[in-house]
Amino acid sequence: METNDQKMYSVNDVSPVFPIHPGGILGEELAARGISGKDFAQMAGMQATHLSAIIHGTRNITPPVAEKIAKVLEGISAEFWLKMQKDYNTEKNCRVKGASGLVAGYHPAERASVACALADPENSYGNRCQVTLSIPLADKPLLEQLAARMDWTM
Repeated sequence: METNDQKMYSVNDVSPVFPIHPGGILGEELAARGISGKDFAQMAGMQATHLSAIIHGTRNITPPVAEKIAKVLEGISAEFWLKMQKDYNTEKNCRVKGASGLVAGYHPAERASVACALADPENSYGNRCQVTLSIPLADKPLLEQLAARMDWTM
């Protein structure tokens, strides 16, 4: 969709060049809320070095950590962080192993994104796909905020 020399992309028209670690999203969320990493770590009852490693993508968000994050960041559930971590791990593993062993009918020459092929191989074409997201209703406002920050349309 193009308007006034601007191209509009829907959420389904874009895929990241590389997997995005949920710690990076956490770091952006803390910055948007004006919370320092040190203060957040103290509020969540975790070591600042552990939080820093998560934000820099060298440590994963585990269920206990997700619960701590959810208790401090109201409005973002622990399930949201765990789903992001699971999606990151899946995407990262697929890129290392190659999707052909994981997705029936995937052919690297199609250049379809791995995420799209995993989401629904029947609806993957080129570097675009049709994706249906299932998220907890409580996380819808967060997805809308992310879409607005990324200039996605929903």
